[in-house]
Amino acid sequence: MRYRPFGKAGMAISAVTLRLADHPRMSGKDWRNLIFTALEAGINSFEVHGSSNALLEGVGESLTTIERRLLFVGWRLRSGGELLSAQAIHDLVDTAVERCGLSYVDLITVDDPGSAFPPTAMAALMGLRQSGLIRSLGLASRGESQDRHLAGGVFDALAAPFNLSSGWADRHRIRNAMAHDVAVIGEDFWPQSIREREAKPIFKKPSLWRRRTDPLTNLGGYDFLDNTTGWTGQELCLGYALTEPSLATVQIITTKRDKLEALAAVVERDLPTGCAAQIEMARFSAEQAAGTKRRA
Repeated sequence: MRYRPFGKAGMAISAVTLRLADHPRMSGKDWRNLIFTALEAGINSFEVHGSSNALLEGVGESLTTIERRLLFVGWRLRSGGELLSAQAIHDLVDTAVERCGLSYVDLITVDDPGSAFPPTAMAALMGLRQSGLIRSLGLASRGESQDRHLAGGVFDALAAPFNLSSGWADRHRIRNAMAHDVAVIGEDFWPQSIREREAKPIFKKPSLWRRRTDPLTNLGGYDFLDNTTGWTGQELCLGYALTEPSLATVQIITTKRDKLEALAAVVERDLPTGCAAQIEMARFSAEQAAGTKRRA
């Protein structure tokens, strides 16, 4: 495992973060075993996205066995934006500290409301950070209001999508966050559009009997994700996201221990020769196809 500094705090966190979200088939024991597998792979960064009894049980039984200063544990507030309330914030911190046995939460991430945050909610967040129960505040944003919120200096981190199909908007969002001295957490490294490409191909091969009117047709596609020896498509997508130096960490989501081990191992691997060029060709082809569709 490799580690990267996290923003102003400077704590070294693992290059991948395991997101822990409610799952109906996972018991407390299952969660505990999954988290222990992550720890054995060198992962020290986790984000909790749920509130089920099984998940909280697994988090408490596993993470409390490790010295707290060695872990980076974040929590995602489900009721974000304008629905965010001071009570929800206090309930979340109480769950983390009292029920799960954590002495504090390293990062609380809230959703971007697009407008101003409720004053009472922000006051609660600031008060908990001042008390030490919350170390950092994060913003999950994919909108244009991100710059306004980050400029206020309240947030220490930004959770934003970054993957092999990310265009100018996603990259610009990350650059702006870095300009505000805000740590960036990469999300959605394996986008749904790529996962579902077999069911609904992104690039259709033209008929041999038809004249190609567009010289960029079929310039590049994502077929190589399924045809690269020694790599799965998901591993290649993660490997690409990890090449972005602006990201403090990349979130991964899985409930399978063998897949978790395989994804964690990607951190120490270099992308196959020529893979970066294939990715850029595929992304360029997708952007051109989207532009052609908009003009049609």
